[in-house]
Amino acid sequence: MSDISELKRLLAAQAQAVAEHLLPAGKREGQEWRVGSIAGEPGHSLGVHLAGQKAGVWRDFGTEDGGDLIDLWVAARRVTLTAALGEIRAWLGIDRPRPHWLQARTWRQPARPKCQAPRGRAMDYLREDRNLSAEAIAIYKIGEDERGNIVFPFLRPDGSLAMIKRRAPEEGAKPVPTEAECEPILFGWQAVPDDAREVVICEGEIDALSWYDYGRPALSVPYGGGGGAKQKWIESEYDQLDRFERIHLALDMDGPGEEGALEIANRLGRHRCLRVKMPRKDANACLVDGVSRVDMDAALASAAWFDVAGLRLPAGFVDKVTRLLWPREGDRVGYRTPYGKLGNRLLFRPGELTIWTGDSGAGKTQILNDCVVDWIAQGGRTCLSSLEMHPAFTLTRMCRQIVGSERPTEEAIDAALHWADEGLLIYELMGKQKLEDMLAMFDYARARHGCDLFVIDSLMRLGVASDDYNSQEAVIFRIVDWAMANAVHVHLVAHARKGERERGAPTIEDIKGAMELGANAFNIVSVWRDRRHEDAVAALANKDPAEAAKLAQEKPGVVLNVRKQRNGDFEGKIGLWFDQRTYRYRSSVDPATWQRDFLSAAGRRGAA
Repeated sequence: MSDISELKRLLAAQAQAVAEHLLPAGKREGQEWRVGSIAGEPGHSLGVHLAGQKAGVWRDFGTEDGGDLIDLWVAARRVTLTAALGEIRAWLGIDRPRPHWLQARTWRQPARPKCQAPRGRAMDYLREDRNLSAEAIAIYKIGEDERGNIVFPFLRPDGSLAMIKRRAPEEGAKPVPTEAECEPILFGWQAVPDDAREVVICEGEIDALSWYDYGRPALSVPYGGGGGAKQKWIESEYDQLDRFERIHLALDMDGPGEEGALEIANRLGRHRCLRVKMPRKDANACLVDGVSRVDMDAALASAAWFDVAGLRLPAGFVDKVTRLLWPREGDRVGYRTPYGKLGNRLLFRPGELTIWTGDSGAGKTQILNDCVVDWIAQGGRTCLSSLEMHPAFTLTRMCRQIVGSERPTEEAIDAALHWADEGLLIYELMGKQKLEDMLAMFDYARARHGCDLFVIDSLMRLGVASDDYNSQEAVIFRIVDWAMANAVHVHLVAHARKGERERGAPTIEDIKGAMELGANAFNIVSVWRDRRHEDAVAALANKDPAEAAKLAQEKPGVVLNVRKQRNGDFEGKIGLWFDQRTYRYRSSVDPATWQRDFLSAAGRRGAA
């Protein structure tokens, strides 16, 4: 791209070379190029900044003229802005931008209309009904034909006629082209100064005149708002518009106006197009209703960029970054696990996906359920979809984990499940489920119950074949998008490929399925169960129970491996000890008499 904005940047990057080229009689003084005047004689009155943020900015203190290096080129060479841009491109050795969609075409040349300056009803309509000035009518070369119709000539910048529109001088009449196959161009070039670097584009010839009366010479699109073919004129006008750094799109304040403005911005470049929000539907409605010039200037000043979604400046994140590094009381960066050795080193944050993987029977689902119980205590609300296990069996294990007993009493079971009501929803359906149906259920759980943690156990039950990598990729992308859009955390159980893993937990590459599964997860937690150690403990228990207990305490039977944590600093392994009676896990720093006090209140309520 080499439109005027890019040319301005390229010139500023070599400001001294430009200054020497345009004003060779000058000399460098500190960080400025000094010369007598724009005529180029030796002296000090005119200075050009050569470095820093003001590189290329110049001012003649004798005349108060100034600007950037493009303005300097126009003034020093005594050429029009368009001609200067051509010379600048040649000097820089770059070509003029030619979008791939520009196509050469032969257009019909319209016959010059037989008309005169407006008078009678045409003039009355323009002056009294539309509140336009005689100066605007003359500048835009508005005519009146022999039938009293208003004539709008579409003139190219060189003054040649491209097309003509006529309209009756009455309310509700629409301007209509007089001939087919004429080149569609913008209306109003005759009113725009040759050196203008900003312009207003509106939706209607009378609106262009209205902007002129507000002190802003404007151009009008030929065929109104909307997208597609309505903006075909861009192909004819692209080269003419490349001299404008700012294009204020003041199309009508309605659906077609918004659509047309977006289409124009996308094709001319969002980096230089701004959407103008007017106090009325269009500029002429503002003029007729008496909206002041101050208010219209304010509308232009507050025009908004067509920002690309998600593109922001760093300073806009000051508060979020500060809260992450210096959380306030009550802030929750994410949910932790119940294992003291991990502490806050592994957090499950909003807008993320965690994949839990491991061999069949390694305990990944049990550990995840152990975490769910702790998340309830932390104030989280989890929606659990265990597609491989009936809810009754899942909750039986959770009761043991909540109460800390192999066979809780009926009162404790009642208290435990009522306590779990505070932070757990169970999706009762089992078997294969379509992802979109599950996400629809998750949407409801999020909206109705405020769930912020979601568990899918497991990937293989989402109806995707283990060798269908394309579908797996689509599924993982969809889950990540949903988690980010809803600012929730999704936990997905994904089985590991079969294989001997005597050295520890599965790696990212061991996740069964497409590589995109691990690549797109924010966190990957793998679980490995040391079955040889378990067998050794079991064999010793028959001979010496005390030694067996000692051996069991010396070495953990489960390894939890944080293989990936995109938004955290910790990756590594911790050992976990499994209590078969309570289905609880603990890490090496947790007390041997590890107990949860989750039921202190719930138990009393259940007993009552």
